[in-house]
Amino acid sequence: MRVGLILLVSLAWPAISFASHDPNRTVTIYVHGFERTGADRHGTFGEDIQDSVADSVAALIGLPVGDGNGAVPFNAVLGTTYYGDTPPAYYTAGDRAQLDAVTTQWGGGVPRYALIVAKFARRALERSGAQQVSFVSASFGSLITRWLIEKNVEGLAGDGKIARWLSLEGVVSGNWVASHQDLVNILALAQPEPIDVKHMAYDWVEANLHSPRTDIDTALLSNVLVGQLVSTDDSVNRAALRDAMLTYRDYLPNDGVQAAPDAVFRQVASAARFQGQAPTCATFHADHLGLAAHRSAWAEAATFLIASRRVTVTMTSARVTNLHEPSAPWWDWRPAEVLFESRAFSPAAERRWGLTEALSAHVKDDAAAPLVRYDRSGDTKTLSYVLFDDFVLPEETSLRLELHDWELDYDLRYGVTETVQTPYYDDMGGGSVTVSTLAPGTYSFANNDWSCTIQVGVFDYPFQSLVGVGEPSPVQQSPALQVFPQPARAGVRIVSPSSGGATARLEILDLSGRLVRRLEGLGASFTWDGRAMNGRPAPAGVYLARVTRGAEVRSARICLVR
Repeated sequence: MRVGLILLVSLAWPAISFASHDPNRTVTIYVHGFERTGADRHGTFGEDIQDSVADSVAALIGLPVGDGNGAVPFNAVLGTTYYGDTPPAYYTAGDRAQLDAVTTQWGGGVPRYALIVAKFARRALERSGAQQVSFVSASFGSLITRWLIEKNVEGLAGDGKIARWLSLEGVVSGNWVASHQDLVNILALAQPEPIDVKHMAYDWVEANLHSPRTDIDTALLSNVLVGQLVSTDDSVNRAALRDAMLTYRDYLPNDGVQAAPDAVFRQVASAARFQGQAPTCATFHADHLGLAAHRSAWAEAATFLIASRRVTVTMTSARVTNLHEPSAPWWDWRPAEVLFESRAFSPAAERRWGLTEALSAHVKDDAAAPLVRYDRSGDTKTLSYVLFDDFVLPEETSLRLELHDWELDYDLRYGVTETVQTPYYDDMGGGSVTVSTLAPGTYSFANNDWSCTIQVGVFDYPFQSLVGVGEPSPVQQSPALQVFPQPARAGVRIVSPSSGGATARLEILDLSGRLVRRLEGLGASFTWDGRAMNGRPAPAGVYLARVTRGAEVRSARICLVR
């Protein structure tokens, strides 16, 4: 688990001036999640770290990544850690005293981590010359980022320095397990729980941030574009969280670690809405730790950081003409419990990145498909079922929706127990609908058993378009390698800015530092065929390309897709 919190701010808070939200002038910071032993870790906090998720997102859209603590381009993607006991070299005596005071007041945990991340963000703005910073936070990192924004830590939110905040499987309003003390006590038998777990409890969030914990109303958020991503595959860890929730008769869709309703804001006051819009939300069929391997999640994050067009697709009504339930006087199982599955696909993401996975999915196997009860064949229900609500690529012209309905007979997660005999689902059929992303519109779908109406909304934010990788600030040291195409499917060309006369060595390493391939040559460029030293294709992922020529060393990231 990895992720930012809340303070009620008066609605009379002074208006925050609108900033450009220009992706060309915004540095992005990845805030990692919870680590069980992190609070006791020794070492330096607040320095650059490499993270595979951050590197993957950067590679998809061609943004540079930080590889040290010096100057970086003004649209670089950086990662840092808030765990550790040693301040970084850029901390002043005042910084150290401020952090010590916060740690003493709160015992560490979220307030301490938020201050560390905020100071890193201020430092990143100085290093890059960027106008603003965006945060991409995961799991516990989202609670930290929420605190950072709503407490106005280091004045970042109040000064309009935060452009975007994307929360991935975030502990936005607490964590279900951390809020059940008997479960925490059981886990603590093996190892004492750190203060981080206390700070993820519902009661702590409500007492120290906002009540109710699921809502937000601070004007400090009104200049920040907020996006949310949730996962709903509850089968991980032998479905332990699913079983615990069912035992407590409190089932919520979850990813095996975080409950989906706790990863989103349920109510956002008008004073907290950027451009009058609620946060975006994407749902993925993934478990908590498995999301990092989903390229569709990388694509969603990349698009959120650079795009300006938001598309919302909503199923507004559905009619059922065949209940698939017995309705005789001696055997009547009505109402019919109908599940509405949906998946949304991006043709533009497929063309650009070869991405064929859904960018948002509500599936019955995760208990994430909404259930609607019907008493009679021919009944029509009014719905507000959001199939897709997110940003689309600049070249996107349409989305493809895959719809499927099922009549449910047994699933404890939905509270339906009509029978214990399989099959538990009656297939009501489905199909595909293509909707335009260029303008609002109304669409319909129908088959023999059911039909629906779909409404599409389009909102264009006043953002600049990404025009390319930002130039490094004047004190940047040696320029990085050029890598193209990016991402690459097989062959990738790596060009060094200087040819020189000495023999150069190219090393391809994975993110663990393991050597994957080594090549040598006299020219300024190399071609890597995407294979390891044993001749087999290297798996998809992010790799480090490092070219050494004498004392000169240059590096770049490569995103390899399959």
